[in-house]
Amino acid sequence: MKKNTFLAVTYGILPIATVSISLSSFAEEQLETINVEGELSAERQTQSAVEHKTASTLQKELVRDTRDLVRYTTDVGISDNGRFLKGFSIRGVEGNRVGISVDGVNLPDSEENSLYARYGNFNNSRLFVDSELVREIDIVRGADAFNSGSGALGGTVSYRTLDAADIVKQGQKFGGLIRGGYASKNSEWVRTAAVGYVGEKFDAIVAYSQRTGHQMKSRGDGSIEDSSSRQMPDPSSHRFNSYLVKLGYQINAHHRIAFGFTGQKGERYTDERSYALYGGSWREANDENKRHNFNVSYIYAPDSAWLAFAKLNLDYQKTDLAAVNYKGDRHWKSNEKELSEIFDRRMKTTFKRATIELESQPFKLLGEHTFTLTNFISEREFENINYDRAGIGRSYEYSDLYTIQRPIKTKQYGISLKDNIRWNEIFSSVIGVRYDYAKLTPKEFNARCSKACLEGDEPVKSSFANWSGFAGINAQVSDTWKLGYQLSTGYRIPTASEMYFTFKNAYGSWRANPALKSERSLNHTLFAQAKNNIGVFDINLYQSRYRHFLFEQESVITTLSFGQKFQSLEQQMVNVDRAKVTGIEVKTHLNLHNIINSVPNGFKFYGALGYSKGKLSNGSSLLSVQPIKAVLGLDYEDPNGKWGIFTRFTYLGAKKARDAKTIENKRYCVREEFDDWFGTNICKEFDFKQELVSYKYLNKAAFVADAFGYYNPTDNITLRAGIYNIFNRKYHNWDALRGINAHSTTNTVDREGKGLERFYAPGRNFSASVEIRF
Repeated sequence: MKKNTFLAVTYGILPIATVSISLSSFAEEQLETINVEGELSAERQTQSAVEHKTASTLQKELVRDTRDLVRYTTDVGISDNGRFLKGFSIRGVEGNRVGISVDGVNLPDSEENSLYARYGNFNNSRLFVDSELVREIDIVRGADAFNSGSGALGGTVSYRTLDAADIVKQGQKFGGLIRGGYASKNSEWVRTAAVGYVGEKFDAIVAYSQRTGHQMKSRGDGSIEDSSSRQMPDPSSHRFNSYLVKLGYQINAHHRIAFGFTGQKGERYTDERSYALYGGSWREANDENKRHNFNVSYIYAPDSAWLAFAKLNLDYQKTDLAAVNYKGDRHWKSNEKELSEIFDRRMKTTFKRATIELESQPFKLLGEHTFTLTNFISEREFENINYDRAGIGRSYEYSDLYTIQRPIKTKQYGISLKDNIRWNEIFSSVIGVRYDYAKLTPKEFNARCSKACLEGDEPVKSSFANWSGFAGINAQVSDTWKLGYQLSTGYRIPTASEMYFTFKNAYGSWRANPALKSERSLNHTLFAQAKNNIGVFDINLYQSRYRHFLFEQESVITTLSFGQKFQSLEQQMVNVDRAKVTGIEVKTHLNLHNIINSVPNGFKFYGALGYSKGKLSNGSSLLSVQPIKAVLGLDYEDPNGKWGIFTRFTYLGAKKARDAKTIENKRYCVREEFDDWFGTNICKEFDFKQELVSYKYLNKAAFVADAFGYYNPTDNITLRAGIYNIFNRKYHNWDALRGINAHSTTNTVDREGKGLERFYAPGRNFSASVEIRF
């Protein structure tokens, strides 16, 4: 029954797409053109599959967070780890293997190691960008190192912030925006205000957005309130502030300078009632984030036969990710919380970059060529600093300022060359090559470091030289059809933590490995696209190959003491694995009136399908490969733009056990000896064996129905509202379940699985907003 249900959804997309294609050759009249959000932006024409979302699309779909952003996007998920979202999951990889950038500047990687990840004392999330201050987002599926550099192994998500022209209406000089919204899924209020000015020579924008809310609700239920078996989400409250200032001055027809500042500051306070260290222990955590981005740019556009423009960019970024944890026990009699420890753990980065870009005028040479040459130099500094207090309120209270690893300075320079070629009326190509060189230098400790992190050899410098590029050829075989093939590569430099983190302990050790190589990826895509007055139909077939995958290798270390053997585990990051992901993506957006005349003008059909499979070379699965997903929608927009209503029916496929294989280290006894004290045999020596097992927590398939729309009572006022999970389905998202850490004190569940109740997606919920422009 489940299989047949899915096939019905899948085949529901294809016939309508086929109708659109067959009718296209007979279409004679030019009717309304549909603006499709998935159409490739000019800057990303080289990429295999790009989901392009404009500010109007984000507001129309009432996008409130990262989860909402990919709600109707196939083959893209999020990296969910409970308190922390660690970015996106694209083409079978996630976290630091998917780049995130704002206005062309990459956000820093998550600095995490498996030791501290078990306890949740560090904030290992990726920074986010508030969609309220964004003019467009490109979700690039496939390797993208040419445009994004290190980290674009499986894809990138690129945010571009608002400009003054997005606020000021055409033909006016001044403009403003006030918007307020509410989402019931986490009781979040959003408040946004912006003003802009566009003159003959000067333009400016100032914008601010604030979010306040609580924990994400769950459709699960139950009465267990504490520890890992807790059945309700942990209570939390958050406040996020985002701001933007941009100034531009057109000196004359050939020269322009601009200044930009964007930033965010926020905190999320969580009462971790699911915290599971030992009975009676408790923890409350305040996760803080801060980001400041500055940019100064200069553009020179001469009257030249060979140079279209030259552009200089100076970028500066400063970030601070912190987790402030309050911990203690409960009074033996009153059961009241008693504070004993405050841990303030911070990861800080500073980034500086200078970029020069030159673009040529088109010129003829066996076709029409346009070259773009880019050269940059950058420096990034990373450091950890911690301030802990223990024994609070007691006679032995003390404080400690320290670090867990050395600061790291990364110097990088790169150069790239791109050629846009138009061979003739049918064939066109885009070819690009890029070279990056990076040197990582460990610095002197910025604070005391424990003996455990001083073990091992003195850290040495590491350098990485990476070539990357892309090549694509397109054939416009008719007015409707375009066919093409695209090849792209990606790479990721190991993080400071992966290369240099060291910890020595009798119960487990972590060893640095400065000899790590860059991870690499190679992406092939075949695509066909039909586009005309009826609509758009896209199909992509792709294969992504990964090599030098970083993997934390676990080894058994045996030592002799007093004539007896003692064994402990040692972890070290190594390049060992290869991986391959193959898949298909289908998308269509059709104007039904142009197919069937009796259907009123304004009705449109939306359909999308994503399916992929992949595994590592050792036989285990890439858990971040998304289960099959299909989205169908029937929309209506008033031809005069007065109102519109949209429906989305999403099929979320189940993750099968055969596609969720993981490797576990099982301990077993290899030597026993009789013990006189206990009067029985006792194991004196253990060994570990790797076994391939199915991941324990798998989601089931689910159908989810949503409806959302807008109404414009006047030209300056827009009302929006949406109902999500209309039928109140109880289901798990795969991303939520695969983030469960079985060997942790946080984001974990009990052995019986009772705690899985709190991981259910929200039940029926609504969102609404009011927007006023002036």
